[in-house]
Amino acid sequence: MGTGHATYLAHHVDGASLVAVCEPQHEAGQKLIDDLAIGATLWSDVETMLDSTPLDGLIIASPDRFHAWTIGVCLDRGLPALCEKPLAENLRDAHEVYQRHSEMESTLGRPLIHLGFMRRFDAAYQKTKAIIDSGELGEVLYVNASTRNVHSEGITSSQLLTNIAVHEIDIFRWLLKSEWDTLVVNYPRATRHTPEGVKDPVVLTGTMDNSVFVVADVFAHNHYGYDVRTEITFERGVVRIGVFGDIAVTRDHTYVTEPSGPMKDNWIPRFENAYVAELVAWTGTLRDESHPDLATVEDGVRALEVLATLVN
Repeated sequence: MGTGHATYLAHHVDGASLVAVCEPQHEAGQKLIDDLAIGATLWSDVETMLDSTPLDGLIIASPDRFHAWTIGVCLDRGLPALCEKPLAENLRDAHEVYQRHSEMESTLGRPLIHLGFMRRFDAAYQKTKAIIDSGELGEVLYVNASTRNVHSEGITSSQLLTNIAVHEIDIFRWLLKSEWDTLVVNYPRATRHTPEGVKDPVVLTGTMDNSVFVVADVFAHNHYGYDVRTEITFERGVVRIGVFGDIAVTRDHTYVTEPSGPMKDNWIPRFENAYVAELVAWTGTLRDESHPDLATVEDGVRALEVLATLVN
């Protein structure tokens, strides 16, 4: 994730410069800087970097367990940040971050931290949201979705929810403008590729408070190609978001077939344009602009609350 954000920021976001990189593994950090040919300064400690380098903002793309702590470091310094999801690895830490950020936001009159739910900026999801909001296909009835990684090294059973399924939790809140009402996590037959002690895959079933029913499966080790799909059934049609970011709308007895091609190994190529659009929107906030689709600290808390309190 750090490499992806650094690459997009350095080469695809006008008006922004990547001037510092924090990476405890010196060789990895230096290779990134050399590959990007950007002349950024390499640091091994984020607090030292922030105290030594004048920055307008920070992108947090560290392992999940460091997210809440690093946000706290930014809040101590009043530094804006875009933090990859999840907001924290557990709900207690998320609530502490939310409380601190709310107090600072009240004082500043603007949010200081945003969350990296990049699907909100993907063209296919944006178009789907426009169709939902227009009402042209009637009301949404139910949703089927899949997020299937090829390989997720070191992932735990709980992280299948907080690191992967959290995307489903957020995107349907955003698409449907509705909160989750119920959520059940089901554990089907496990794959032989799953590390011992990890429950993979999982299937989520739940309802939104507007009565839309959702079924979403999450797979951490599918070994066949990165696979993310969403199908939304309306009163008068179906919208399908495909593996390649393609979108097919079925209506009026007409079905548009989807393209075929080689699958990717991870989510970076599939969502590259979404990441770039998200970074453009976020860097705009550093110039006192705002964007309605940027996820907030509250969005991060709500997603983790759903997983922590509704799962049974």
